[in-house]
Amino acid sequence: MQHDANWQLIRELSEWRPDGGVVSVYFEIDPADRSNGWRIALKDELSNVPDDVADRIMARLPEGRPVPSGRSQIGFFAAAGDREEWISAQMGLRKVTAVHAPQPLLTPLVQLLDEGGPFGVVVASLERVRVLEWSLGRIEELDGWELEITSLDWRERKAPQRDPTRGTGTTAAGHDQYMERLAHNRERFLKEAGGLIAARYGDRRWRRIIVIGEGDRPQLLAKGLGPMAELVHSVPHDLIGEPATMIADRMAEELEHLNRRREEELVKRIDDGIGADPGAAVGQDEVLRALELGQARHVVFDPGYDFKPVDALPAGERFIALALATGADVTPAEGLAAAALGHHGGVAALLRFAIERPS
Repeated sequence: MQHDANWQLIRELSEWRPDGGVVSVYFEIDPADRSNGWRIALKDELSNVPDDVADRIMARLPEGRPVPSGRSQIGFFAAAGDREEWISAQMGLRKVTAVHAPQPLLTPLVQLLDEGGPFGVVVASLERVRVLEWSLGRIEELDGWELEITSLDWRERKAPQRDPTRGTGTTAAGHDQYMERLAHNRERFLKEAGGLIAARYGDRRWRRIIVIGEGDRPQLLAKGLGPMAELVHSVPHDLIGEPATMIADRMAEELEHLNRRREEELVKRIDDGIGADPGAAVGQDEVLRALELGQARHVVFDPGYDFKPVDALPAGERFIALALATGADVTPAEGLAAAALGHHGGVAALLRFAIERPS
């Protein structure tokens, strides 16, 4: 189950039903947009909510003042009270949204957090390792080590003129021995760096560890990670000297691929589980029943599917609320995974134990 503070907030929000309802707002800020297009789009969307709440939201964004940090801004306002909750992220949102409903609109936030990690990022070269963490589009440098190659006592120099009756000067064999020792030290350095990462960051809830490096660098480092090695995804690229912002850009591309593949693998596991034990539930009615009975372990749904409303609310919101209440994981799917869910009525779930289907 998702465990960090943002998921805890989602669990609290899923139970929030204040008198007068909740206004949920999702928008992106583009400080480079001199035309203030993002502000205009937000104002247009806020025409759907009570004026006093729209004024409260825009008061956080006064023109001519610095905008809040974070590319994406997500807010929840009690329409008839003073409670409000805000989350920011560097990841992008699909669209600007403002909704007034009896409860918070959580699907876009769940989608953001489901894809947002956190992920460990390790950039490795033969003589340097950097450790970073990527979460919700933000990247932070945590640690780093360098191999001190000057500790090796061999150094190449020109051979002096020598007396043939005396011993030899620097030889090709000496150079080869040095290179072998250097290669050995580099390999040991990467393995030991992996061990340090496991010791210092083994308690982080990283979904994957993205190891960026040329050749066999990622594989050598993974040997030192122990059980954490199963989280490794290798990227064959040289970014060791690049700023963290460039590494974050490269990560965004890679994570788009990883997230889509993860969703496709989930749908395949569901397909394989149909008719097996404990099995899978498919379709809106069957998944809701499994959730209500606490049988569902992981729910996957297509947010764009045309579900039947549940108690006048979007079905996706009901999937999320029940999953949070029963400790199930929940994943809004996109792309090929969402298309494949179309064969199952837009939603399916892996089960904790076998479901009894009505006769």
